Amino acid sequence: MAKQNFKICTIGGGSGMPVINQALANADFSNISSIVTTFDSGGDTGRMRTDERGNLLAFSDYWRALISLWQNGKQKQQWEEMLRYRDGRERNFGNSFFSFMTEKEGDLNKVDNLFSSLTGAKLKGKVIPVSLYPADICFKTKGGKIYNGEHRLDELRMSRDLVKKIWLEPKVEANPEAIRAIINADIIILGPGSMYGSIITNFLPEGMIKAYHQSQAYKILMINIMSVANENYKSNQDDYIKVFIQYLKTNNPFNLVIMPYLEKLNRKLLVKILKLYSLENSFPIKHKEGKNYYKTMVADITTLEKTNMRLRHSEEKLAKLFKKLIPALKKLKTPRQKGEAP
Repeated sequence: MAKQNFKICTIGGGSGMPVINQALANADFSNISSIVTTFDSGGDTGRMRTDERGNLLAFSDYWRALISLWQNGKQKQQWEEMLRYRDGRERNFGNSFFSFMTEKEGDLNKVDNLFSSLTGAKLKGKVIPVSLYPADICFKTKGGKIYNGEHRLDELRMSRDLVKKIWLEPKVEANPEAIRAIINADIIILGPGSMYGSIITNFLPEGMIKAYHQSQAYKILMINIMSVANENYKSNQDDYIKVFIQYLKTNNPFNLVIMPYLEKLNRKLLVKILKLYSLENSFPIKHKEGKNYYKTMVADITTLEKTNMRLRHSEEKLAKLFKKLIPALKKLKTPRQKGEAP
C-alpha cells in the first residue's frame, strides 16, 4: 500500500499533536485526519469565549493543527507568524481570523477548504473539530475540589491534588466527521499532550468512545515524556494507561504504546533540564518492565531544547520512526476478536 493511501487519524491538541502531524507529513503521509479539542478556555481563547458567554468554539488547537499539515515553504512560515501574532492586549490574530472564517462558512468543518483557497496551502490532510458545539471542561480532584474550565487544569499543573474525574458541561455530541475519521482509519495515534486537557477530552463528546470501539484501526498511544503533577505525578506507563482504560471503557485500548527513550540524549544537559522540571513537580514517566497486555516500544524520539531548557518530541526522529513503523503495522494488522488483547 502506498504511503499516501494510509488513512491516519491523530487525536489530541495543544503543542503535542502538531508535532505528530508534522512528522507524519515529513514522512510523506498525506491522508491525515487530525481530530482536535474545541474546549480550550485559556488566554485569548478564554477571553473570546467569555465575551460570547461560552457560545463559541475554541479555535486555537484547530488552526495550530491546520498549520502542521501544511507542506513546508516560505508562505507557511509567513502565515504561521501572522496567526501567532498577539497585539498589545494579548489578542491573538489566529483566533480572530478563524472565528471570522467559521462565521462566513457557517461550519468549522468547511474552514480548512476556505483556508486552502485563500492561502494556497497544500495540506496533507484535514483538521476535524471533535464537536461543533461549545462546552467547558469540568473536573473534580481527589481532594474533592471541583473546577470549571480547561485553563484551570493548566493553572493547577504543579498541584499534587490529582484529577479524579473529568466531564463536559453541557454534554455535547461528537462531530459526525470525527466519528467517520475514527471508524475509517487504518492507524489511530493518540497524543502526546495533556492527558486530560488534550487527549481524553476528545473522548467526552457523545459518540466518540463508541466509534473508537468500532474502529478496526491499529491504535497507538504516544506516552508523554514528563509527568504533570495534577494528572500523573511520578507515574509509570501502567499508571498512565490505566487512566485511558477507565475513560475509553475497554481493557484493551491500544495495540502499541510508544515510550520516549532519554538515554541517548546529552547526559549533562539532560540532568540540568530534569532538575528544572522537578521544581514543577514534573518527572519522566517511567518504563515499567514486566508482562503487559499491550506491546511497548521504547524509542529515541525526543530532543533537548537548550534555549528553553525543555524536553520535546522531535519531528525529525518521529518522521524516521513513522516512515518505517506504519507500513509494517499495516502489514501485520489483523482485526481483533471481541475481548482479545492486542
